[in-house]
Amino acid sequence: MLKRLVSAALCMALIMGIAPTAFAAEDNENLEKIEVVIPEDGSVDLSAESELLNESKNVTAAPEQGNSSGAAASQKNTAASSVTTKTTAKTTAETTKKTTKATTKVTTKATTKAVSKTVKLTQGITMYKGESRALDIIGSKYKYTVKSKNAKIVYVNGKKITAKKCGTTYVVVTVKSGRNTYIVNIKITVKISSYNSSVKFSQTKTPKDFKRTALIMHKGLKIGSTMNIKPTGYDKISYQTTDKKIATVNSKGVVTGKGKGVAIIKAIVTAGKESFIFYTKVHVYKSNPSPSVSQKTIDSFFGSSGFVGSSIGVGQQNYFNSMGYNFLGHPTMMVRGCYAFHNDGGANGSQYQIAYGGVTGMAKNVIKRSGVKRVFINMGTNDMFGNAESVFERYKSYLEGIRAVNPNVPIYIEAMTPIYSSGQRGNLTNYQVNRLNELLAGYAKKQSDIYYIDINTPLKAGTSSLPAKYSSDKYVHLTNAAYKVWTDTMVEYVEKKLIAEQKAKDAVATYTENKTADNLKTAKAYVNKLEKGSLKSSLTKKLK
Repeated sequence: MLKRLVSAALCMALIMGIAPTAFAAEDNENLEKIEVVIPEDGSVDLSAESELLNESKNVTAAPEQGNSSGAAASQKNTAASSVTTKTTAKTTAETTKKTTKATTKVTTKATTKAVSKTVKLTQGITMYKGESRALDIIGSKYKYTVKSKNAKIVYVNGKKITAKKCGTTYVVVTVKSGRNTYIVNIKITVKISSYNSSVKFSQTKTPKDFKRTALIMHKGLKIGSTMNIKPTGYDKISYQTTDKKIATVNSKGVVTGKGKGVAIIKAIVTAGKESFIFYTKVHVYKSNPSPSVSQKTIDSFFGSSGFVGSSIGVGQQNYFNSMGYNFLGHPTMMVRGCYAFHNDGGANGSQYQIAYGGVTGMAKNVIKRSGVKRVFINMGTNDMFGNAESVFERYKSYLEGIRAVNPNVPIYIEAMTPIYSSGQRGNLTNYQVNRLNELLAGYAKKQSDIYYIDINTPLKAGTSSLPAKYSSDKYVHLTNAAYKVWTDTMVEYVEKKLIAEQKAKDAVATYTENKTADNLKTAKAYVNKLEKGSLKSSLTKKLK
């Protein structure tokens, strides 16, 4: 009996010593290190873990085979225990593999939920070559970056951006807030312009309680016009305006200009559990600012010009002098009382010819001697002894003579002025004057560098003849009030012409630097608006 007890004890000792060792060895070979990533919001998919727990419950030891205390029973139990031990180890290894797979699933799902979001807003602006501006960036809690995708077109230095060359590129402003990234893509089109400039603005003051860094876009908008603000990559969005009287915004991000002033449009986006605001400061105006020509430019233009005329031209000279010596740059006046086409060659004596610098002669020679860059001509009053058609033929020969000797001097025909109603006589009537002006206007359109300025219509002031307030002698001569109207009309014409020419030059220069289809279309449109002349021909050649 004692021997049996000792034998059973030894068997139990062997079982207790061998089985754990076998489990540990197989466990070390098959188990992998698994790191479970828990998302920031604490949510975890526990389905894999539940499956793992259920499988673990099914792993049990083999049942005992009765209560025999003999050696045979002990050997049987020992063998059964050995089989159970191996089965347990194998089951544990398989469970470990499943555990690894399930745990990996948990890791993948948790990581996916923690992916950050990128929200973008694209806005377009126009800048003009050589222009610089500072981006309006408020707040300092989060770091931001400003980068140009093409520094040759738009150069970035901190907040300052400079338009260097014609073309289109993006300046990208990136703000990282929490785990999200917020990007404003500023599409910048650079052009050349002597008159236009970007929307002017002052930097926005950062509110004391402002928590996030953000860029404020500045956009010009005409009353009644619309623009769209539409970010991408968000989960939710809402819009607000600081002043509905200036600009409204609907649920689709469409902004409408309502009244002159400045309003801030807020696009409030939610991405994940974070929110961010894209700001657009809308500058609403009544109409496009009109380009203007400086007085210095006007004075330089007329100061290098000459004026040819008869007694009406002498009156114009007196008006200029009454306005001061430097009025309109002090143009060259080549005028003489009773001057006419038939007197140009000196048929009635040199006292009826025009002169410059002490030299008297025909207009074509006097103009050349004067060295003026362009000439303004007002004729016809002393030639109306025939009808309009006959006067026009003499006028045309006169102009052709001037052009032959001065091929590079543009000619500006100033319309024949109206006549006081009771002062009409013979062919010197407003009807014949109007007909002559029609012929002159038509002729100028067909010629290169010959232009027609209608001063007749404004001098009639809505009537059919020269009003009393503009007539100094109830005949053909004018008052200072009439000369003011004449001068203002002439200057306005020149201003518009200079602006049109400069816009065409700028558009062609823009196309030359950046030969896109849109730039070509714009350049052609501006060039086609020009009156026929050497400039128009030169610019047209550059577009071919």
